[in-house]
Amino acid sequence: MTKNAIEASRRGGVVTLNCIPGDNDVAFTIHNRIVMPRDVQLQVFQRSFSTKDPGRGLGTYSMKLLSERYLKGRVMFESTETGTTFSAIYPKNDPGQGA
Repeated sequence: MTKNAIEASRRGGVVTLNCIPGDNDVAFTIHNRIVMPRDVQLQVFQRSFSTKDPGRGLGTYSMKLLSERYLKGRVMFESTETGTTFSAIYPKNDPGQGA
């Protein structure tokens, strides 16, 4: 998420990272001030989709796949007039249920 946010930002742009603990989960968010066009939003998690060079486009796809299929997390984004925020939310480990 960090690499994508930096690459999408303009030179000198601000990228903000947060870690937000909840009662049962922890959220990692990253925000930049770039508004994502609607046609890009509709494809952002598709395999091999990239707004950059050919041969790229596995970052957001693999982030969502690994997080949701194997880590029991959720990955989402929101793009508004104030910029784009990606979030990855993972459950906290419950010691009573094993690792």
